Amino acid sequence: MSLPCGPDAAQTLEILAAVQRQLADAVTRLTDVAARAVSVADQTDWRTDAAAVFHANAEAWRRDVANLASDVAGARAHVAQDCARVEGRSWWWGG
Repeated sequence: MSLPCGPDAAQTLEILAAVQRQLADAVTRLTDVAARAVSVADQTDWRTDAAAVFHANAEAWRRDVANLASDVAGARAHVAQDCARVEGRSWWWGG
């Protein structure tokens, strides 16, 4: 990814900081949803076939959401690396 530096570094850093905050919020929300999915599945009456199917689906969905949270956290780490690169280059430009 090509990042503008020099005179545009400050604006770029502001945008990347906003993206980092939004991704952190997304990780928090996805983690909460995954935890709530466990609670919902645990409250199901397991004596019926439909409940067993629901539980299996809820567990699969919880794993998917947890994996998505991990992917978003990885994206946030990449944005942090981009911030560091922009900051490093802005020193080179005298910014």
